[in-house]
Amino acid sequence: MNDLPGILVVLSGPSGVGKTTVAERLIEKGGYVRSISVTTRECRPKEDGRMEVDGVDYHFISMEEFERLRDGDELVEYARVHGEWYGTPKQPLREALRAHEAYLLVIDVHGGGQIRGHGLNSLMVFLAPPDLNELRRRLEGRKTESEEQQTMRLQRVDMEMKKASEIYNHIVVNKDLGTCVEEVHALVLEARRKLKEKQDAGETLYPGLGLNS
Repeated sequence: MNDLPGILVVLSGPSGVGKTTVAERLIEKGGYVRSISVTTRECRPKEDGRMEVDGVDYHFISMEEFERLRDGDELVEYARVHGEWYGTPKQPLREALRAHEAYLLVIDVHGGGQIRGHGLNSLMVFLAPPDLNELRRRLEGRKTESEEQQTMRLQRVDMEMKKASEIYNHIVVNKDLGTCVEEVHALVLEARRKLKEKQDAGETLYPGLGLNS
C-alpha cells in the first residue's frame, strides 16, 4: 500500500462494539498505525491492573503543554472529560501521512464531529452492533462496568447512530469480527485509491495540515 497516499481513518462506535479489537486487527495487516492521544491527567491503573505507560497508552503532558498545542492549532480534536483535557496531536498524523500509512484514530462521535470538514481527507467509519441485545451481551461479558453504567451506554446508542448517519462516510455492522475487519480494510483501500487519483490530478491533499503530498 506504500504507493498509495496515507490517510486518517476515524473509527467510532458505541462502547462494547469492538473498536479496539478491529483497530488491532488492522494494525496486524501492516501499513496502519494507531494514534496516541495526549492528556493532562495522571497515569492510572488499567482494567487489567497494570499501570498505563507514557507513549503507549497516552502521552501525559502538562496543562501548559496542552494549551500550547491547542492555541497553536496543533490538535486535530480535543475535549475536556471529567475535568481533564484530551486531544489528538497533529504532528504524529503528519509523520504517518508522509510515510504513506493509514493513521487510525479511535474516538467517539463528538470527536469525529470536530474532524469532519477540516481539510484532513479523512475516512470516517462508524462500527455498529448487530442489535442492542448483542451489544448488551458484549458489555456484560467485559465485566468492567455496573449494570447502571451499561444501561447508560446503551441509551446513548440511538444518539450515536443518528450522529454517525449525518457525518460519517460509512456504517459497518460488526457481526463477525473477521468480516468486519476486511470490510473496513477494503473501505480504507478504496479511499486511498481515490486520494491517489486526486493527487495525480494535481490536487493538494490534507490542506488542513499544511502538507505538500
